[in-house]
Amino acid sequence: MNFSVDFGVLQIAMILFLLLGLALLVSALVKVRRVGGMRILLGRGASGLALMVVAVTLLWFATLMQTYLGLTGETKAAHAVVKEVPGQEHQLDVDLTIFGQDGEPDRKEKYLVEGDQWVMQSNIVELHPWVNALGFHSGYKLSRLFGQRTDGEPTTQRHIFLNGSDKDFFDDMREGEWYTKPFIRSAYGNAVIAVPGEWDIYISHDAIKTRAPN
Repeated sequence: MNFSVDFGVLQIAMILFLLLGLALLVSALVKVRRVGGMRILLGRGASGLALMVVAVTLLWFATLMQTYLGLTGETKAAHAVVKEVPGQEHQLDVDLTIFGQDGEPDRKEKYLVEGDQWVMQSNIVELHPWVNALGFHSGYKLSRLFGQRTDGEPTTQRHIFLNGSDKDFFDDMREGEWYTKPFIRSAYGNAVIAVPGEWDIYISHDAIKTRAPN
């Protein structure tokens, strides 16, 4: 499963300010308890409290922005060149390039797929918005490639596994659990159907999609 992480400098800085403000507030309370005097509390303690308020406010704003970026972003997962096989009905040649987490081509495969359209399936794990806000984006794994016919007749070819069996993934869904359940909003399989041609395959936070290359 591919997960992208984008924990920015701004979030780190605000957390440091928050910790600094907390430290100032705690040191002021300790000082007052030892020697007394409200001036210490009003001075150092107020400064720490103000720093905490500013840090929390800015962190909240940064969190909202990170949530928006996380929920609207998409990842280029693969590139497919699909052609009809000359002289053979319901047969497609699929040249598939799968991309890694770094956005660079990871491996290239060639498949013969039965059908008039091709279908690519992905397992998707959608995270809760607050987890996206921390810089962790929804995860995916390309799982299957297969075809379908325009006349509605079923194909006889077995599905092609792109990254090993997805049985464990769906077993976890059936049992209503996942590896890090408190952080997961939903986990499911999603597929895109396309005609022969050249396509880029993208994964958003909740779906797989195709788009013609620029």
